[in-house]
Amino acid sequence: MSTPAAPPTWRLLEPPSAARLDAPEAWAYHGVAALERAVALADLGHDDLPPRALDMLVGDLHPGHVRRHRLVAVEDGADGAPRVVGHGVLMLPVTDNRHLAVPRIAVLPSHRGRGIGSAIADRLRRVALTEGRTTVFAEVEFAAEPAQGAPDALAPKEGDGHVSADLPGMRFARRAGLALELVARRSVLDVPLPDDVVDRFVADAAAHAGDAYRVHTWQDPAPERWVEQLAGLERSLSEDEPNGGLELEAEQWDGRRIRDEETKRAERGKSGLVAVAEHVATGTLAGMTLLVFAHDRPELTEQDSTVVLPEHRGHRLGMLLKAVNLREHTRVRPGTRRISTWNNETNAPMLAINVALGFRPAGGAAELQAPLADVVPLSPA
Repeated sequence: MSTPAAPPTWRLLEPPSAARLDAPEAWAYHGVAALERAVALADLGHDDLPPRALDMLVGDLHPGHVRRHRLVAVEDGADGAPRVVGHGVLMLPVTDNRHLAVPRIAVLPSHRGRGIGSAIADRLRRVALTEGRTTVFAEVEFAAEPAQGAPDALAPKEGDGHVSADLPGMRFARRAGLALELVARRSVLDVPLPDDVVDRFVADAAAHAGDAYRVHTWQDPAPERWVEQLAGLERSLSEDEPNGGLELEAEQWDGRRIRDEETKRAERGKSGLVAVAEHVATGTLAGMTLLVFAHDRPELTEQDSTVVLPEHRGHRLGMLLKAVNLREHTRVRPGTRRISTWNNETNAPMLAINVALGFRPAGGAAELQAPLADVVPLSPA
C-alpha cells in the first residue's frame, strides 16, 4: 500500500493591497522583496536586479500602462506570521500590447521542487485566459553564458548569445511550452572612468556630429518644451528596436506618460539623468539617453533608453549622448561604482557603442514566447 503524499506546507494567496510600506498589510511587499533578493543572490551572485518593496508598491499604486496581478505562496512562521516562499506576478499591458501576458515567477531555492512554481504558473495562466490575452512573453535571467560548444547550450531563433538549457528557470519555461526567441545581454561598466577617457569619447563623437547638433542635460523633471518630443523618441525606440520573432507592438508614448514615469521614479526614491541632442536647424530633438539611479543605492546606476531617430543616424550621436551623460553622471554621482544596461543581442549598433565605452558582459536574459493556448498546465487539475 502506498503512503499518501504529505499535504503541502504552503498555500497560495492574493496578497492584500497596501497604501504604504509601514502598514501591517504591506507584509507581502517586504516578503517578496526578501525572496527576490535571495533568489538573485543564489542564481546570479549579486542583488543588482531584484525589485525593492518600494518599487513594487509604487507600481501597484500607479499601474498606468501595466496592470499587475500578484500571488504569493506562504508558510506560517514560528510567530504565526506568513512567510513568503514563492511569488508570481502577471503583468498585463493596457495601453498597447494588450495581447500579451507577461509572468514572472520566483521560488526560494530551499523550496523548489515542491510544486510552488507550477501552482503559481497555472493560476496566472487562468488569469491571462480570463483577461483574453493570446501570447505569453517571459524572461529567464542568467549569470553567464554557457561555454562555447557546451552540450546544454541553447541558441535563440535569431541573433547571437546562448543560454543553458539546464537553468531551473529554463527547464520550467520549456516544460510549460515556451520557446527561446532572443537572448538579451546584460553589460556592466565599472566607473568612474578617468576624466581624459570620457572627454576623449565626447570630443571624438562631437567632431563627427559637428555644429548641426547641440547637447542638453538635466535631472528629472524634463523641461516642458521637450516633453512631447521625448515621448516621440520613446515611441521610435519601441518601433525600431530589433526584437526578432517576438510579438511586440510599438509602445504608445505621450507627454503624460513621460510625466507619469518621472512621478513614479520620484516616489521610488529614484532620479533620471537625461542627455538629448537638439538638431539646431529645426530646434527638434534627434536623440536621447537616460540613466536611472536610486538614492539609497549610491553604488549602482541603470542605463535605460538610448535612441537616435533614423534620419539623424550616422553622426555618432549615440556615442555623443552616452559619453556626455557619463560625464554628467560622474559629477552628480561620484560614488557610483557600476552602471548596468541591457541590449538584445540583435542590436549590434548599440552593443558596439557599449563595448567601445568599456561595458563588459555580465550575464543576460533568455526571452521566451508562446501562444497562450499552447502553454501547458504544470499542476494536476
